[in-house]
Amino acid sequence: MAAPLRIDLDGVALVSEANPSTVLAIFRARTTEGVTLLIPESAEFTVAWEHIESAQLDLAKGDVRLAFTPAYVSSVNWLRGSAALTGRWMDRRVL
Repeated sequence: MAAPLRIDLDGVALVSEANPSTVLAIFRARTTEGVTLLIPESAEFTVAWEHIESAQLDLAKGDVRLAFTPAYVSSVNWLRGSAALTGRWMDRRVL
């Protein structure tokens, strides 16, 4: 029996909406504590839900969007001032 299809966002590259030329983070997982991200060639960490203003997933387009609270954006360097990150995921299985 084939494994059921799942939405797999692990590995989706996230870029700034304002400057989409540089990957700022890679999506790893959604947890009860928040969203786990990986800074390329660095560390994995979790952004608590209290710091996430919105998390959107567009199933038709394959778009992912994470928006952060202004206080969080100003408190971390890794976002480089970006209020929101976006990415696209590709299906790994063709029906």
